[in-house]
Amino acid sequence: MPRRGFTLIELLVVIAIIAVLIALLLPAVQAAREAARRSQCTNNLKQIGLALHNYEGTHERLPSARTGSPHLWSALAQILPNVEGGAVFNSINFNHTSLPSATQPLGVTNTTSVSSIIATYLCPSDPRQARLDPGFGPNNYVANAGTGLQNGGSFRPEDGPQAIDGVFFERSGVRYAEITDGLSNTAAFSETIKGTGLDTAGAAPQDRLLQYGQGPSLTPVTDAFCAGSITLWGGQRGREWARGSFIYASFNHFLTPNNQAFDCLSGNVGGRMAARSFHSGGVNVLFADGHVQFAKNTVSVSTWRAIASRNGGEVISADQL
Repeated sequence: MPRRGFTLIELLVVIAIIAVLIALLLPAVQAAREAARRSQCTNNLKQIGLALHNYEGTHERLPSARTGSPHLWSALAQILPNVEGGAVFNSINFNHTSLPSATQPLGVTNTTSVSSIIATYLCPSDPRQARLDPGFGPNNYVANAGTGLQNGGSFRPEDGPQAIDGVFFERSGVRYAEITDGLSNTAAFSETIKGTGLDTAGAAPQDRLLQYGQGPSLTPVTDAFCAGSITLWGGQRGREWARGSFIYASFNHFLTPNNQAFDCLSGNVGGRMAARSFHSGGVNVLFADGHVQFAKNTVSVSTWRAIASRNGGEVISADQL
């Protein structure tokens, strides 16, 4: 009696079927994993929202985007006790700077504090989970400084005559009562992606969305500035949670989410710094009332800027995002 077995053709057919099944299964697995990561990211923003409400309840105002020179502490640093970061908060000397370096000797006091990794400040969808610099704890969540239409996009009131229209800016202390557009219609925080950790000069890098163009400080940022004044391509976006600046812990709504135009800054306090994420199709946005909503990359500029202002009088609906 002859032995039975697979022919070569049958074996190849079985292998092909298995390959097709794997090809169908892998995207589903990847989609499920990203859904879980996005859910965790949403939860992180909700924790930040709760922390902001607790902070406002205690201090009768929201934290500032930056505490002002020379200390420069971010809103994220100020709300640490409310995101289970009490130990790190207690280790910080807020009378000293958040920038430990040879030129800022007082910052040495806070070297250990600013290098701490705060899990709530990291989005799991960002593939760069490691530090960009060993001296700093990285960050994926940024405070809304407004539409970016005032003062060349600067978040410092002294850089222009116009009042900054966002919720968080340098030395701000906005009260919920001052958000007259409504807490549910006003963005508080959104997302950013970490940079490459490398700074380059000269020609634009191949992937300009991972780096930002940086030109002379205290210069109004215009289309002409972004087109012709860039002297540095920075890769430090999201490098640290401790220091409040556009590079690390703030953004504005001049550009729509994940905009294909590169972020363009004047120094590190003004310009165009978009909300960015590795989620498919948009970014998570924390609103001032504490709810989190997904804003699509295709959101209109007018709607995106409307939710950036705290008292612009705009009327929007959730389905516009």
